This record gives sequence, structure tokens and C-alpha cells, in this order.
Amino acid sequence: ARQRLFSQQATGREESIRAGREAEQRVAEDLGRALNGDWVLLRGYRNRRGEIDGLLLGPAGLFAYEVKYHNATVYITGDDWQSEKFDRYGNQVRDRTPMRDKGGRSPSEQLNEPVVMLTDWLRKRGHQVAAASVVLLVHERARVGLKRSPTVEVETSVQGLLHLIERS
Repeated sequence: ARQRLFSQQATGREESIRAGREAEQRVAEDLGRALNGDWVLLRGYRNRRGEIDGLLLGPAGLFAYEVKYHNATVYITGDDWQSEKFDRYGNQVRDRTPMRDKGGRSPSEQLNEPVVMLTDWLRKRGHQVAAASVVLLVHERARVGLKRSPTVEVETSVQGLLHLIERS
């Protein structure tokens, strides 16, 4: 019989998942400090089309956001997202590659699909609600390169999301 060996060292995938969860937690905490009691934050909303990291509902409307924690420069053309990754010292470690989830969806598709299903569900029940979809690139060295015809708002900080809310 084979014996499984367990390592105390996290794999790269495990480390990436942990960093993403921590980034989502920091975003929620920052929003909690910045917004007053007129706002409600729902974390981890899920429907058949996917998961939304956070839904903010308040006086300025409904905002759905997806958090991405990548040390990368992101290039966006519509729903086509690509990234160039860097190490912690700023050295490029990977040429431009598509940003896709396991289902082959870009971050904007990953967010927009469940948002459309949610707003359709609300509309069928008499609630005319439009949702603003926002992808947050929250790694401290994340950058947005060329951006053409994005299907979502793209911000590189919680402050960017808050400014978007103020303008609504």
C-alpha cells in the first residue's frame, strides 16, 4: 500500500488561493470601515452562473465586485483579458497569457454571468435594479495596461470602488 506524504509547505496553488481569500477579506474590511450603515455587503453570493465575491447594496445602487490578487499588468479588450506576471522584485516571469477561470471565462465574464442572472431574477419579481459590475485588481503592484471596451469597471483599489460609488 502506498503511504501518502503530507508536506507542511503550501503548494503554489494553495498559496494563491490563500492570498486571494485574504485579499477578499481585506476588501470587505476596508468597505466596512468606509461605508456607513446605509450599506449592506453580501459576501460570496452564488447562483447557477457562478459566484460573486461581494454585493454592495445602498443608496447609490447595487455594486457587484470580483477580487483578483495578481502581481501583473492586465490588458483588457472587451471580455478578453490577458496578463503579464511579475515576481516580488518586479521582474517579468511570464509573457502575456489569457486570464481565465477553470471554465475558460475571463474575470469580466466570471462576474457578469451571475450578475445578469441575479438582476433578471430581481426584475421578474418586480425590482428594476441595475448592477454595476466591478473587477478589483487589489495586489499592490497590479496595473492596468491597455484597456479597450471593457464590459465591467476595473479598479486597482478599494478607493477606486468608493470613488465609483460616489459618482453614481
